[in-house]
Amino acid sequence: MSKTLGGVKKLFAVAVSAATLVGSAFAFTACSNSFPEIRMTLSFNGETYTLNYKLYRDYYAQTVEHYMALIDGDFFDNTVIHDYRSDRMVGGGYTYEVDGQVDTDNADTLEDLTALDYDGLTLAEDGAVKVIKATVWKNDVATNRLHGETTANGHSIEDGTGLRNSYGALGTYTYVTKANTPGDTYNVTYQNANSDTKGSSPYYKNSVTSLFYVYTSTSSSTDDNYCVFGQLADADSKTALENLMSAIDTYLEDNDLEDADFTEEKTLDIADAYVEGGSYDVTYKVPVKPIVIQEVRVTKY
Repeated sequence: MSKTLGGVKKLFAVAVSAATLVGSAFAFTACSNSFPEIRMTLSFNGETYTLNYKLYRDYYAQTVEHYMALIDGDFFDNTVIHDYRSDRMVGGGYTYEVDGQVDTDNADTLEDLTALDYDGLTLAEDGAVKVIKATVWKNDVATNRLHGETTANGHSIEDGTGLRNSYGALGTYTYVTKANTPGDTYNVTYQNANSDTKGSSPYYKNSVTSLFYVYTSTSSSTDDNYCVFGQLADADSKTALENLMSAIDTYLEDNDLEDADFTEEKTLDIADAYVEGGSYDVTYKVPVKPIVIQEVRVTKY
């Protein structure tokens, strides 16, 4: 059976209260600024690590507002890093569930990995997009995907070159590839921020839902296919991420494990109505010891 990033099980509330939505809308319109900030609290092996981020709304308005809307819906609370790579750790799509309850302490990291209900939060019963702003359409029907504000998708920064992958950088992520969407049949329509102009490009360039990565390499790089929309806001946050990475190294040493032993592979069939065949396979490198995203909060709108 296919598992979707929309989720088979509804681990989070399907709707956000009217008061929350009104408050969020007011915050964006009345109190918004060019550089909102968020706080991400992670835990690993009994210790917590706080990362403060500065987001670049002027550069990537649609991306920033998309993720802030999900944050305001508490979507990322008690989620996990489900894919741990050599240069980044990917989260925003999964948690651990045991006996029908979210449980990040006692879970089997492979068997209990459970998809979040992204569709439940962002689509109404009639399929209309809610909570987030629609930026991508298929056959003139709004979707809950995010327009890729990336160089590969033609996005440019008027007064600069945009953000690079630097230590701790926050970026969008998707597992949809060009191979999943061959030919113009899989093109979608998107709308640029601050413009009524619409364009068309392949779905894989506009397929982001809720996934994001934290860049963990100390080597700066660029990636035309992903949007880096946030950077660590202060030295304490950089130190916290360094401490988390050191704690992982210590865990490996204490358990006489090699780097490669920190993850186990899990392959899933991901349902996606916009790709060829309606689904695609993806293999995650799942940490054997959970890295939990305890909560994410907007601290400045």
